Amino acid sequence: MQIEFLDKITGEYAKQWIVTWFVCGVAALFWGFWTTTEHTTADWFYFAVSIIGLVCVVSLSFRRNVLGNGFGMLATAGESVVQGMHGSVGLMLAPMFNFFTHVYGLVYWAKNSDGDGNMIPKSANHAVWMVTFVIIVVGLLLFPTLNSWLASMGYGNIIDNDGSRFLGKIDFFWINVLAFVLSITAQTAMILRYSFNWWLWILVNAVWLIVNLMTHNYIFAIQTVIYQVNALVGLYEWQRSARTA
Repeated sequence: MQIEFLDKITGEYAKQWIVTWFVCGVAALFWGFWTTTEHTTADWFYFAVSIIGLVCVVSLSFRRNVLGNGFGMLATAGESVVQGMHGSVGLMLAPMFNFFTHVYGLVYWAKNSDGDGNMIPKSANHAVWMVTFVIIVVGLLLFPTLNSWLASMGYGNIIDNDGSRFLGKIDFFWINVLAFVLSITAQTAMILRYSFNWWLWILVNAVWLIVNLMTHNYIFAIQTVIYQVNALVGLYEWQRSARTA
């Protein structure tokens, strides 16, 4: 299905769209940084990492290898440092995993690029979808064990379970676990060039938006919306490119 507006912002008006989206993202992040932190050196560092993250995700949605994976390595390395500074070894696992996927992606995408140097995405067959589903299920089943093991080893939890519930019924712990497992799966699918990865990112962002709104983290909710817009554009751009590859 073709959508004229999306064709425009992923085609002849791509540069204008990227600048507009980036400025909105920076404004939202800066507002959150300035109003919710004490402006320490660590806070400034994390703000800089967040800006690098914006460059990364918009570059990935437009299939730019060096910018997407290169800045992805910087952003994930920076996030690992931030978590390490806070002693959250468990929370370092996801960005460390993502760092190495970007290292692999830098090489893999270079081997699968068009004449303009943009990565060529591909569509998934039924087997890939089935494997993805199995990975998600296994991840959900194994996560509590991994989380408990890290805590018992003194590394801290990846996700804390404080007993809070969404709408008084659904455990927030499992909502966060779902977002974590989906994000790892989406990251892997993206690096492997499958266009459906953006569907997973859309689900992840939707989950995080609910969490942030329910916990009154409004700046992070705004940031999630910014990322969700990018995911929708990325989905359209990748799927269109996969069809015409």
